Amino acid sequence: MEALTELCDLVAAHPGQFADKLAWICSRCPPQGSLLGAGAPPRASRSQLNGLLTTARFLSRCPGSDIDLYPAAASAAATARSLVIEFLRATPSAALRASFWPQSFPVDAVSAFFSDLLRYVAEAAELSPDFSAELSNFFGGTLVAAAEALGPDAAIARAFMVAVSQNCPPILTADAERLLDCLLEQFSGSAEVEDLLSTSSSDNSAWSLSVQGTPSKVKGREEDKEIADDGDSEASSKANGSVISGRSSVDQLAGSNETSGGVGPATKQHVVAFEEESIEGLEKQEIAFKLFSHVLDRGGVVKTGHLEQVRKVAAKQLKSLPSFLKIRKHEWREQGSLLKMRINSKLSACKAATSVQIKSLLSLETDGKTSKDLLRRTLALLLDASEACVLSSWRKLKICEELFSSLLYGITQITVTRGGQLLRVLLIPLKPLVLTTCAQADLWGNNQGAMFETIMKISCEIIEFGWSKDRALVDTFIMGLAACLRERNDYEEQ
Repeated sequence: MEALTELCDLVAAHPGQFADKLAWICSRCPPQGSLLGAGAPPRASRSQLNGLLTTARFLSRCPGSDIDLYPAAASAAATARSLVIEFLRATPSAALRASFWPQSFPVDAVSAFFSDLLRYVAEAAELSPDFSAELSNFFGGTLVAAAEALGPDAAIARAFMVAVSQNCPPILTADAERLLDCLLEQFSGSAEVEDLLSTSSSDNSAWSLSVQGTPSKVKGREEDKEIADDGDSEASSKANGSVISGRSSVDQLAGSNETSGGVGPATKQHVVAFEEESIEGLEKQEIAFKLFSHVLDRGGVVKTGHLEQVRKVAAKQLKSLPSFLKIRKHEWREQGSLLKMRINSKLSACKAATSVQIKSLLSLETDGKTSKDLLRRTLALLLDASEACVLSSWRKLKICEELFSSLLYGITQITVTRGGQLLRVLLIPLKPLVLTTCAQADLWGNNQGAMFETIMKISCEIIEFGWSKDRALVDTFIMGLAACLRERNDYEEQ
């Protein structure tokens, strides 16, 4: 495959000189017409799959305008487009069936093939309007067929949908509506998990009350907040408007360990509920969230009812995250690779939920009480989820770091795109989040971690933005942080 890739890039760079090589690459693909016949498509060979990938890679690297100058190359490129289009058109009846793939070709290999192919196809569609138009005429139907796939081949269809959620080629608006209808039908979760989500809602958290209240009421309600890490290396910090506890991180760690006990009944209830949330269901939600985001990114028109439904499901995932991340490793009944898969699936779904929640909210009218209330509640969700990531025993996992970054990016988007309307209510809870993240970073020594870098970057962006909107407010925020740090340093010196 490596040699084919090098040849492909050489042909793409000099299509006029190597038209015969492009024709040879195309000859390694499944023969034209073989996949759309009346009978069952033949089993593909590994060399044919490599040929398809190389052909799609060529299309993603060589614009049609460059090829049209060379008749032989233009003819070979037209064949390349036809081969890729035929494969994608035949996907429901061919590539979504296990009988199409080579013998001993695992689902992981199928997933890797789809991932590479769809990346090349999406890039090719951006380069060529003609290819994009031809693709959009049918690809929505292919997605609907994959989303509805059941039975023994469902794993292959899900691998295809995962690849599409990462790199989605264009689809028609009507097909997008059909796809979203299909995806929303799969959003039903278990009753146990939904009960948990309703009882562990972040609407009752201290930060949520701060964010959703008016600025004048917030100051009166703001209380000391003890934050304890329930993970393997526990630490706690205590923050209010301007003070962080003077206890050192080591002291806090020791105190936390002294008070730690067994698994309580509430934790056991949460474990049972979360373990009944199927990993496959989490993966489907992640796919659906990402596809909704793709539609919104392209300026697609999404029905109000669809947006409300996806926001509701996304909000439930984010509300459940603090309770999920408080569960320590030894408290889970699942262990080993199964637990790791659950953690990764849950956090990946929450990351996708964050993205679609922000994009759907920012598509709303900027004026109106309903819009502002939704933004305030979402800001509270993101802050609570961010804190949970920092204090989690899984915080050093890459997916947890990525989720934290996504959550803070969403916080910034909400604040900046609304012209600073939420700046005042954001800065109050942002301060303890910054201090908590810095306190955790102290435990890591010289390697302060990605979360520390993210909170510093986001804080600087918000300060820079707010400086031109409300300089006095931002100055108070900075001075409050400085006061907390000075008090902490004085305590440690004593």
